[in-house]
Amino acid sequence: MPKVRLDRSLRLPADSASQALGELLQAIAKQEGPWRGFALHVGFGDLHLPDVGYVAVPIRLTVEKNAKEARAFDIRFNAANLPAAFPGFTGTMSVEPREIGECELYLSGEYELPMQFFGRLLDGALMPNVAAVSLENFIDEIAAACQARVDQREAEFVRYHFSP
Repeated sequence: MPKVRLDRSLRLPADSASQALGELLQAIAKQEGPWRGFALHVGFGDLHLPDVGYVAVPIRLTVEKNAKEARAFDIRFNAANLPAAFPGFTGTMSVEPREIGECELYLSGEYELPMQFFGRLLDGALMPNVAAVSLENFIDEIAAACQARVDQREAEFVRYHFSP
């Protein structure tokens, strides 16, 4: 099973980012609000086709607070429809503090290619690293959502506490 370790820098305090990450993962798992029908996506260009769109695969995600690390969440997801035809992922999303007011978002784990030999052939030769690219897109989307959620909270706090 191919292993993954991806990271993104966030200009957020680690505690705020971790709280936002937990809320976002729970919303995806429960299919709440704008996270209903959340899908992994890959651009047509990544599939060696004219880059005029993308392929989206809705996922079913489960999340649990990691028992060992305070700012980590154990996640698992697979395709909501035809899970045997698409890679499944098992791993951890976590936040680690960096400089003051900054942190690092990590996605680590492994994905299982479907259809054994045929799945490895597709991933290795016909559509190289499509699963890995979809995970890159996933962490980018989660990072942007964490940033937006914390920014929104801070703006609401300022508006509420410092309005004339």
